[in-house]
Amino acid sequence: MTQRAEGKLAGYAYLAYIVFAMSAAVLSGKTTAGADTSQMLSTLRRTIAIAQVTVLLDLLQIVCAVVLAVTLYRLSRTVDVTVALLAMAFRFGEGLAGFVPLLGKLELMKLATAWNPLCASSAGCLAIAGEIFNRPDDLFGQFCFVVGGFLFAYLLLAGRLIPRWMAWTGVVTIGLQLVCVPLYVATLLPGRVVNWLWFPILLYEVPLGVWLIRKGVGATA
Repeated sequence: MTQRAEGKLAGYAYLAYIVFAMSAAVLSGKTTAGADTSQMLSTLRRTIAIAQVTVLLDLLQIVCAVVLAVTLYRLSRTVDVTVALLAMAFRFGEGLAGFVPLLGKLELMKLATAWNPLCASSAGCLAIAGEIFNRPDDLFGQFCFVVGGFLFAYLLLAGRLIPRWMAWTGVVTIGLQLVCVPLYVATLLPGRVVNWLWFPILLYEVPLGVWLIRKGVGATA
């Protein structure tokens, strides 16, 4: 595959990843709405078809993460092959870590379809579901994302492979999350802060995806 084709593939993967992730987040919120575990399971049971769609979206996100790991490594390895390998490993790890929350979601779907409020075993189902709902399954994937994303942004900046303003946007926005996500994992930072800080990263990834599709790397002035 030529460098131009790899750039296009990476660009499409960036944009597709964003679409899949945001769509899954919106739909997942609808499938688990409720004030307590019982209400959340009831909602999930009523919206099981939507939950099945989110499973497909999660799988597509994993594919995009792996595609980005490989293509961005290929595009940036001439800058520093060691750093590029580290970045690829973390983005690949992000893809693998995506299976953890996906398995939890499948377990919740199984519990929701089998759950009966009048059944004597419903208390046990609620306990298991509550544990899964509150389990931070996505934290490892988030950590891998910010480490790998920051390293790739640094390589794109150091190699002048994309416009400097764009690369600096990635270094700053992802770098900020690189500080905040570990603090959140260590329960030293509220989750709402980390949740809001994902949005500025879109100011980097959306233009980057479009740039890679239209121009590729090394096409700066």
